[in-house]
Amino acid sequence: MLSESKSILKKLLAKSIRNNTSASEDKLLQNLLKKVYHKTSWDEKTMGDKHKIKNEIRSKIDLKPVKVLNLSVIKYAAAIISIVTLVFLFHHRNSTPKMLVTTTERVLDSVLLQDGSLVYLAPNSSLEYPETFKGKERNVKLLKGNAFFEVTKDPKHPFIIHSGQVKTKVLGTSFHIRLAEKSCRVSVVTGKVEVNYKNSTENLIPGEEAHTNGKLLKKETTPTIMAYNWYTQDVSLKEVKLREVLHLMHLKYGVTNTINSSKINDLKLTLFIGKKAAVEEILNQINYITNLNLSYENEIITQDSK
Repeated sequence: MLSESKSILKKLLAKSIRNNTSASEDKLLQNLLKKVYHKTSWDEKTMGDKHKIKNEIRSKIDLKPVKVLNLSVIKYAAAIISIVTLVFLFHHRNSTPKMLVTTTERVLDSVLLQDGSLVYLAPNSSLEYPETFKGKERNVKLLKGNAFFEVTKDPKHPFIIHSGQVKTKVLGTSFHIRLAEKSCRVSVVTGKVEVNYKNSTENLIPGEEAHTNGKLLKKETTPTIMAYNWYTQDVSLKEVKLREVLHLMHLKYGVTNTINSSKINDLKLTLFIGKKAAVEEILNQINYITNLNLSYENEIITQDSK
């Protein structure tokens, strides 16, 4: 019976718009529209202020003159259309999650996402993410800098990081992403990662990294320092070149250095770096082992003359 009424209403509306309805059909159409109109309700608590939303819709409508139609029919038809439109806009507005951005300056920071995943942001880095994850995928965007991701496992909702033109897809794992102006590197610590760049795809496991090289995506062995989560864990490094240690300090603390000598940069060190170690503590270890007399000031590591 309900489907039959809907069919009749649809046919009568079509005839009325063409001005082909008889007097009896006009009366029937008005009665049907009244029933629908008076049974339709608006829930202010869940759907918001209907007058405010209605005004938003009206402000975006380009009004044009139209031919005169049956006004009594149009009244109820327009009311129903407005309600349906408002309901659609409300659900669309609430289905789009609010986007948040966390940006670091001189110190690192961590972001706890709604699904329980953790992102550690290095200094001078920025991450965009939704307040809540909705849909089949969990999408975030590394806007700049470096980050370490510990992703909560959820096979039904892949976690995807967009960093420039690189898309990294995971189910549950931990890995580094380093986004520079002209390149991007993804280094896996645990689990498996799929990296996509333009027309290339690489699947990575612990000990592997992928990086962009022009139009290509290359897979290589992960440098020693990138095999650890040094944001939250103590790290013991054995026979690691000084250049790698300085690079780690750049990623974690945002410091730069003026050490240009290849001979000095290639010196191999065995160090213990605590998860809460300060820059000065690490330099003290290096100086004790090498007698290089490195110092730190204004975010820059230099070698003092002896």
